[in-house]
Amino acid sequence: MPTNNSELQTQARVILDAIAFTPFEQCLPLSREFGKISARPGIYAIRHKTDGLLYIGKTKSLRSRFIGGHKAFL
Repeated sequence: MPTNNSELQTQARVILDAIAFTPFEQCLPLSREFGKISARPGIYAIRHKTDGLLYIGKTKSLRSRFIGGHKAFL
């Protein structure tokens, strides 16, 4: 657990870099089959194949977040 703002920023940068620079081929595709999406809490990122990172969010239930709709589907 970070003890100060600097440590928190460092951890956030590591996570953001991991998300932003993961090859697109290693990402899980976004599907409308919501039963296959985990109901666990998590941080998620939505990337476009050519436009890159579109959105990063956190939620208490990934499945609920997408069942309720998400602007990524527009």
